[in-house]
Amino acid sequence: MDFLYPNMLYALFALIIPIIIHLFNFRRHKTVYFSNTSILKTIEQENKKTKKLKDIIVLITRMLFIAALVVAFAYPYKKNNNAINNNVDNLIAVYIDNSMSMQSFSSEKTLFDDARSSAVKLVENLNQAQKFVLLSNDRNPVNEYPMNKDEMLIRLNEMQSESAPATFENVYNSLQFIKKKNNFKSASLFVYSDFQKNMMKVDELKNDTTIQIVVFPLKSDFQNNIYIDSVWIQSPVLQKNLTNEINARIVNETPNDIKGLPVNFSLDGNVVAYTTVDVVANSHSDVNMQFVIENDGDKKAKVAIQDSPITFDDEYNLVLKVRPSINVVEIKDNGQSSYLELLFGGDALVNYQAMSPYNIDQNVVNNAQMIVLDADADVNATLQQSLLDFAAQGGSLVVFNNEETDNSLLYDKLGIAPKSLDDNVSKIEYVARKNSFFDDVFVKFPENAALPEVRKHIRFDIRNNNVLNIASLQNGDPFIMMSRVEKGRAFVFTVPLSDEWSDFASHALYVSMMYKMALVGGGMSDLSYTLGRDKYHNINEMTLLVDDKVGVRSENGLYETYPLVENRGKLNYLYFFEDLPEAGFYGIYKNDEYVSTMAWNDNRIESEMSFCGKDDISKTFKEKELNLLATVDYDEINSENMMEVVMRDSAMWKMFIITALILLLIEILVLRFWKS
Repeated sequence: MDFLYPNMLYALFALIIPIIIHLFNFRRHKTVYFSNTSILKTIEQENKKTKKLKDIIVLITRMLFIAALVVAFAYPYKKNNNAINNNVDNLIAVYIDNSMSMQSFSSEKTLFDDARSSAVKLVENLNQAQKFVLLSNDRNPVNEYPMNKDEMLIRLNEMQSESAPATFENVYNSLQFIKKKNNFKSASLFVYSDFQKNMMKVDELKNDTTIQIVVFPLKSDFQNNIYIDSVWIQSPVLQKNLTNEINARIVNETPNDIKGLPVNFSLDGNVVAYTTVDVVANSHSDVNMQFVIENDGDKKAKVAIQDSPITFDDEYNLVLKVRPSINVVEIKDNGQSSYLELLFGGDALVNYQAMSPYNIDQNVVNNAQMIVLDADADVNATLQQSLLDFAAQGGSLVVFNNEETDNSLLYDKLGIAPKSLDDNVSKIEYVARKNSFFDDVFVKFPENAALPEVRKHIRFDIRNNNVLNIASLQNGDPFIMMSRVEKGRAFVFTVPLSDEWSDFASHALYVSMMYKMALVGGGMSDLSYTLGRDKYHNINEMTLLVDDKVGVRSENGLYETYPLVENRGKLNYLYFFEDLPEAGFYGIYKNDEYVSTMAWNDNRIESEMSFCGKDDISKTFKEKELNLLATVDYDEINSENMMEVVMRDSAMWKMFIITALILLLIEILVLRFWKS
C-alpha cells in the first residue's frame, strides 16, 4: 500500500493523546456530603478487573479511530493498482472520443473541448520519462506510436473533432495491439467520452489484466435531438421530366411533441420541394415530397431540417443519377429479331442491344439496367455466374426457359430446379398485385381480367423461401418467379417468348411487366454512404486501363485522396483505407477528369441520445473482468491536478473513513451500555 499524501502520516503522533488521558486522570475529585451514609449501600460495588478491561477497550477504539482518520487523509492506494505508474515499461494511452456527439455543449464549451483540456492537464502532471499514445476514432497512425510528453501535448492541441463513431471494444483492442507491438509490459488507458450506449460494445472484447482503465464520463447540458434518420426514393431509376417521390424519416428524441417542423428537399443547391411534419415525443414520422428532374447526370440532393444545438444530423445527402436512357441487353443465339427488340427497339428511353453468349461486351453489361437471357441461349457456367454478379449489384436479370434450357448453376444459386414439361393448356390465374414489384404497374386491376393463355410450360420446384411466385397458373405452377439477389432481382419465366408456348408476348401484361423489370434494375451505386461504416464504392460506370489513376475530391477542392481500385469478379470498386474527413459530396475523377459524384453522411447511431452512467460503465467493465481503476466525476474533470483527482478517486480512503466511523460507534456503545 502507498499514499498520495504521505506527510499526513506524521499526524499519527496524535495517538499519544488517548494514551496520556488513559494513564493520567486529569479530572478533579469533588467532595459530596451526605446527611445519611446509608444511601451508599445502594451503590453497586465496582469490579476492578471489569473496569480495567472497559478502559482498555475504549483506549484501543480511540487510538484506532485516530489512526484510521489519519490514514484516510493520506489517501492510501494499492501499489500494484497505481494507474500513474512511473515505470518506463508502462504505456500511457489517452483516448478522446471525437465523434459527432461530442460536439454537444456543456456550459460554454463542447464536450470534445472539455475532454482535450482535461487530457492536457493530466499529461502535464505525469512523469517526463513516460511514453504516450493518443487514441481517437479516426485512428490517425501518427498519434499511435509511443511519443514523449512534449510530443503528446502537441498532438492533443492539434487533435481534430467530428470523426466517425468507434466502439470501446475497438479502442481497447487497438491499445492491446500497440502495447504488444512496442513491447510494453503494462498500459494505463484514460477514456474521455460521453459513453453513448452504442459505443459501449464489448461483446468480443478479451480482457488484459495489464491494462488499467480510468474513465471520464462527460455529460452534455443538451440531450434532446431531432434528426433525419434515413431517406429513400420511390423509384430506383430516375428519368428526366417524370414525377418521382422522395421519402424521409424524421425522429424526435425529445419529451415534447413537435408541430409543423419544416422539411425541405433541394437539388444542386436549389429547393425544389417543401413540407412540414408533426412528430410525437420519442417517436418518428415519415414524410414524402414529389419532384421532377429536368436534366440528365448526377444530381446533388439534400433533405434538411432545422434543429439546435445538435446539428450534424439535420441534413441528409444523396446523389440521384438521372440516366438519359435505360440500357437493356438481350443475350440470344440467333440473329433474328425478337419480341424484346420489337418492344424496346424503337423506344427513345431504352437503349436496346442484342448479344451472342459467345461475344459479350463487358462494358455494355456493366452499364445495363436489365439483362434478358433467351431460352435458346447456350450459356456456360462462367457466364451464368457473371449474370448472378450483375444481379447482385442491383441489376434485373430476366431468364426465359424451354425444354432444352440448361442453366443449372444459375438455378442452383437461386434455389429453384426445373422438373418436367407440362403440355396441358392453362391460363395465368394469380398475379401478386400486393407485392411491391407491382407498385405503379396497375392503376386498376379488374377482378375478371383476361390474362395470358399458356399452352405449355416448364414445371419448377422452388427450394428457397427467398423465391416468390409473383404470377402462377390455374394448377398452381409458377409462371414468373422472382428472387432477390443482394441488391438486385432475378425473374425466371417458365416459358420462352414464343407463340407456341403462350400468348404472353402479345398481351398488355407483357409490356407493363418488362418495363417495370427494366426500371427496377440499375446496377447503380448507392444513393449515399455512411462515414465510419462503408469502405467500398462501385465504379463499374467507368472503363479503366492499367495506368489510369482514380481520385476522390471534396466539393470545395480542399481534400483529395487516391483510394485503392479493387477488382472483384469483373466488378470494380474503390476501397477507402481511412474515413473521409466529413459528410458531404465528393467527386470521382479519372486522370483528373470528372466522372461522377458520391454522397456521404454521418452515422445516425450518433444521433441516439442514450448514454451510460457511472454505474452502467462499472457494471459493463466488471462483467468483462476489466481492470477499472477509477471513474472521475464530471465536476472534477477540469481540475488543475488531474493526477491527484484520479488517485483520490481510485484510493482506499473511503474504506478507512468507514472504519473510523465504525470505531467511533463502538466507543459510544461501550460507554453507553457497558455497566462496569
